[in-house]
Amino acid sequence: MAGIYVHIPFCSSFCIYCDFYSELSSRRMDDYAAALGREAFSRRDFFNDGVQPSTLYVGGGTPSLLSARQLEAIVGAVRGAYGVGDFEEFTLEANPDDVTADKLALWRSLGVNRLSMGVQSFDDAHLRWMRRRHDAAEAKRAFAMAREAGFDNISIDLIFGYASLERREWEDSIAQAVALHPEHISCYQMSIESGSALGALAASGKYVEPAQEVCAGQYSLLQQRLAEAGYRQYEISNFALPGRESRHNSAYWKREPYVGLGPAAHSFDGDRTRSWNVDSLEDYLAARAAEGAPDGSACGCERLSDVDAFNETLMLSLRRAEGFDLASVDPALLARIQPRIDGMLAEGLLAPVAGGRLRIPADRWFVSDDIIGRLFI
Repeated sequence: MAGIYVHIPFCSSFCIYCDFYSELSSRRMDDYAAALGREAFSRRDFFNDGVQPSTLYVGGGTPSLLSARQLEAIVGAVRGAYGVGDFEEFTLEANPDDVTADKLALWRSLGVNRLSMGVQSFDDAHLRWMRRRHDAAEAKRAFAMAREAGFDNISIDLIFGYASLERREWEDSIAQAVALHPEHISCYQMSIESGSALGALAASGKYVEPAQEVCAGQYSLLQQRLAEAGYRQYEISNFALPGRESRHNSAYWKREPYVGLGPAAHSFDGDRTRSWNVDSLEDYLAARAAEGAPDGSACGCERLSDVDAFNETLMLSLRRAEGFDLASVDPALLARIQPRIDGMLAEGLLAPVAGGRLRIPADRWFVSDDIIGRLFI
């Protein structure tokens, strides 16, 4: 299995918490669509012989800002470059306020079979503070329109762990999300990133994060309510109805190969090599100005050592309910951390799973970073 990620670095406005690479939407969007097509063709041999991409994820930024012409050009170029007719999973990220009947019909016609909708909250006051462009009613309308258009695989995003979020408000947002019955729910704790507006507020003393005990309580409530509604938590931040896990994102956690197209996009060959593109729209466009131009969009590359690959496999595996397959790694490296594993099993920080695997118990996932960090070589 292999995947393709396409980054759309345009937004109409910036959310308070976001530090992903993006630009305010501009007249360069047509130029960008053409440049993406040129990058796709220049990297058409990225995957090894016999490896066929099966997932396409168009993220951002805000892909739902693209016009029909721009999206058609990008999808057509990707299909042509990698020789894929229909992707088994084709996800498009969409903001609720961009959703229209015409856009939904276009997305369906292009083969999009999974929508990822950035809802974040069902509390209007919180949405305004986050600088989101929609309100709760608009999110619900967009979801209903997507259902009417035939989308039977929809994921919604929620955010917890910010200063103004009270337990009753969080419980209400979870309840409203469950009432929509999406196939997938992704939930993230708000973090302070130095390049975000929230980061600037925190640096000036105008924003203070809630205590981790509060955030842990919100996470536990989320786990409880979604389990009661029939969702399976298959990864630290991701919950799905049976069989509706994200195939594309799961490939990341399984260290399967993927190519990332666009500025700041990352790629992995499925073995030891990770690479990434320049994180500047202008530099990216300049590098892709003409057919056959040298690849100036590539910015960096690293070759993982045996220890790097071991630590990465450990970290990505322990993020998942499936856990860490002890037989999948070098026994000599595993032996170096076996005493720590034994101690953490005794503490209840790790648990054995059938088939020779280890996992982090669900009630310890909130502190998974600390647990994983203690195991690194």
